[in-house]
Amino acid sequence: MIVGLLCRHYKIYQGLNFIPICNDYENPFTLFIGNNAVGKSSVLESLNTFFNNGYWNRTKSTKSDEAFIAPVFLIRKDEIKENIDEEYYQVLLNLSNYFWEVTEEANGNLRNNEVFEKFFQFRDELKYRYGKDTYLFFILGLDYTEKSKVYYSTFTTHLDNSLNESGIDCRDIMIINAIREYYSYIYIPVESITSEIIKIENKEMQDLMSTDILYEIDNILNEKTFTKKNGTTRKVSLMEYLNTNLDDYMNTINQTIGLIDESYAYKVEHDYKKNLKPSDVRNRILEAYFSIRTLKKDKKEIYELSSGEQRIALIDIATAFLQNKSDNNKRKTILAIDEPENSLHITKAFGQFDRLYNLVGKNQLLLTTHWYGSLPITSIGNVQHLDVKTERENKVYINTFDLNNYFEKRGSLPEDIQMKSYFDLTSSILSSIRSDQCNWIICEGSDDKLYLSHYLNEVENLRLLSVGGCGNVIKVYRYLFTPFLEKDEKRAIESKVLCLIDTDDIMHDLEISSDIKGKLKLARIQPERNGTIKLQAVSKSGYYSPTEMEDCLSPLKYYNSIKEVVMNTDDQELKDIFNKFKFKEGSTSSRVKNEEFSILEPKELVPYNEKKRIFNFLDDHYNKFLIAKQYTSKERGELPVLFNLIKKYIEE
Repeated sequence: MIVGLLCRHYKIYQGLNFIPICNDYENPFTLFIGNNAVGKSSVLESLNTFFNNGYWNRTKSTKSDEAFIAPVFLIRKDEIKENIDEEYYQVLLNLSNYFWEVTEEANGNLRNNEVFEKFFQFRDELKYRYGKDTYLFFILGLDYTEKSKVYYSTFTTHLDNSLNESGIDCRDIMIINAIREYYSYIYIPVESITSEIIKIENKEMQDLMSTDILYEIDNILNEKTFTKKNGTTRKVSLMEYLNTNLDDYMNTINQTIGLIDESYAYKVEHDYKKNLKPSDVRNRILEAYFSIRTLKKDKKEIYELSSGEQRIALIDIATAFLQNKSDNNKRKTILAIDEPENSLHITKAFGQFDRLYNLVGKNQLLLTTHWYGSLPITSIGNVQHLDVKTERENKVYINTFDLNNYFEKRGSLPEDIQMKSYFDLTSSILSSIRSDQCNWIICEGSDDKLYLSHYLNEVENLRLLSVGGCGNVIKVYRYLFTPFLEKDEKRAIESKVLCLIDTDDIMHDLEISSDIKGKLKLARIQPERNGTIKLQAVSKSGYYSPTEMEDCLSPLKYYNSIKEVVMNTDDQELKDIFNKFKFKEGSTSSRVKNEEFSILEPKELVPYNEKKRIFNFLDDHYNKFLIAKQYTSKERGELPVLFNLIKKYIEE
């Protein structure tokens, strides 16, 4: 994936800049936020210049021989090794060895340089997190005035000298071409014309489909499918069949006119080719077959739709192809979109981003946005906040936040953005309730969302949203509370919103009502003393016992899911500890930690510190998600009590 970018004199990025992009290899997603004209789109555009030879938008009044673009890559060795020529893999291996280890001592210009200090710090964090034994780390750049050689910024001379001793030409432009073959970079700018992009014959569509239409046509033309009989029977290609029959036809014509005078004949000039080639035919096929087939929706041409509808269509087409990309296709896709919410009504923004998030994993996703409602609903990847302190200053300041703990560790992110993110999200929820009459369940984590989706997938007009923690669910509830209180709003709203939280060790007191006329409800999951699950109000009064959604599942199914995840780890000690337990027959809940009601029954005396190992494993957010994935992959079975209560609340 692309983890960063070194550049000089590209649009707003005057002078030398290092732009961090993503540090999460498993979830390569980046959201660029900030005001207008702070350089969000410039990052995506510069990468398009590098990968697709897009227009090089050099900063005005700067020296052309100083301008360059150099993406920074992090790639698993086992992913790229079999999908690139061995010659270039060895070059990348040597480049990686160099960039994992190089220090500021390599070049005087690297010392006391703020930009390279950030680069080295970023590199070292990746080294600690991923390791040089498993991953390649390198930069590849293009110089504005010398695009025929690879450029490595300030490292170029030192690197060239280092690798030349081993007989390696690190400046060979074919290295970049090999990376361009490995990655498909699809850039959709905000001003793009949707009807042009989605033409089948266009490069963007070819990249989305992971096919080369010219290559496919050539295959059809050259495939030996026709039977030719001239004494012997053999298979011939369509091109050979056409050429043979056209030659026979032309010979017949020449024989006919030769009856008058043998000096007449249709012949090919000496310097011209005699037979048709695939390239002659495929261009006509493109023109006559594909160009007349345009994408339509409800029998309308795409260009006849509104701007917002066109934007939705574009994202629909992109997600359709990328989600269904064959596992045999080893080419990696990087999808970069400027402002997916552009021209959309606020009710559509949530769905637009939700579809795009589902692409992350197999694909790298880079987005710019002004719709900050996307921040609370994302728990993977990075958000890059860009800012220019003064209008006269050309320096872009970048703060990076991990979206998996964005709200817990938001650091120096401006307060107005924090507020706007919740305002945008709740505005989108309210608008969708009014226009689409959707019901919403706001839950804590992505694992909770999986369980809810598993059991409530048949409930109509239901949207599920995880916002990353109890505090965030309560915050969304507070933002929705006032609009739901208004008389006009209550009359306009026919749908319901359930904000669902666990019962934690810390008791929460809202100081406002937990329920508004049965339409907006904040509830905590709580079993009563007899074990009966209830959706309780959030207050400091009443019975209180820490409870998670995982405690309210199908006991045996949850036990088996835990066992399968534990046994798939490399932690032999944990496996040995888990094997000291068996499933407690007759369990009525799926609790693990409660000694009396736990689904884990010890086969022998198990020390508390060993039990604690299992508890800690189950409390880990990533392990929670893995267990939820395992659980929801199984047959649904009967609805547990909790999900029946939720279903009843939504449908009644």
